[in-house]
Amino acid sequence: MINIAVIGVGSMGQNHARVLFNSDHSKLVAIADTNTEQAHRIARKYNTKAYTSYKEMLEKEQIDAISIATPTKFHKDCALHAISLKKHVLIEKPIAANEQDAQEIINAAQKNKVLVMIGHIERFNAAIIELKKRLNAGELGDIYKIEVDRIGPFPERITDVGVITDLSVHDIDIINYLTGAKLKRIYAETQQRLHPAYEDSVTALLTYDNGMLGVLNINYLSPTKVRQISIFGKRGMFKVNYLTQELFFYENKSFGATDWNSVSEGDIKIINVPKKEPLQAELEHFLNAIEKKQQVLVTGEDGLYALQIAQLIQRSAQEKKVLTL
Repeated sequence: MINIAVIGVGSMGQNHARVLFNSDHSKLVAIADTNTEQAHRIARKYNTKAYTSYKEMLEKEQIDAISIATPTKFHKDCALHAISLKKHVLIEKPIAANEQDAQEIINAAQKNKVLVMIGHIERFNAAIIELKKRLNAGELGDIYKIEVDRIGPFPERITDVGVITDLSVHDIDIINYLTGAKLKRIYAETQQRLHPAYEDSVTALLTYDNGMLGVLNINYLSPTKVRQISIFGKRGMFKVNYLTQELFFYENKSFGATDWNSVSEGDIKIINVPKKEPLQAELEHFLNAIEKKQQVLVTGEDGLYALQIAQLIQRSAQEKKVLTL
């Protein structure tokens, strides 16, 4: 049983507290939030202790690990303090506000020999897990292009970062995880329509070393929420709906014919995927890695890489030019 605490119980942190409270592998010993009323409300709900200072919480409680779900700008300080006390740490994505902060977290974890896992939750989506297996088995053949739509209403709680840092890191990480391809060029355009300080829309074109293209359509401007990824390849197209955890395969009927070097419409297959809450799967993986002293699926280095690419997307948009890596 892992004694664990949550720092930051806003929108996402509440869900961390819920899952950890209900887990058979953890004991939620405390939560911390600077909002006194919120801290006590969540603590009462999950029969645990409330603190307004995470440092006081870490000093007074017997804690093995923490889950950090604060705004991004606080990730570094919270993580470094916990790591200095030899606590294992899960950090909600993105790993930190900038590359330097992220590297400090990684270095501190290595020095103190504790686990750091980054909450790139889409890796634990059941449809992505199944898709990964099928891509690894060669069911799509050569991958030509990946298109991502991650759009929805403007979340007013997100004030310290824009849509690139907040959302694009999900899809940068997933493309890297699914394909292992190395990024070669980036071009991006952004808009700022609703967000008071940062971009709230980005369209980015990513070119990889194997010729694969990635197209990111990400914004806070849509009145409806869409989370999907389409992967085009020699044998057809896979499509994942992240929200419903559905996986579809659209067959290229021409593949395997005498002249298969073409595309025609074939069968559409709905692939059965046993559904599970991605956050529950993510936190169970983290707890299991601690118990068994194993490497986590999403390392600090993975989080750093996603952040680095996100910042290059930001730079491309600001400088209005193609960036070559």
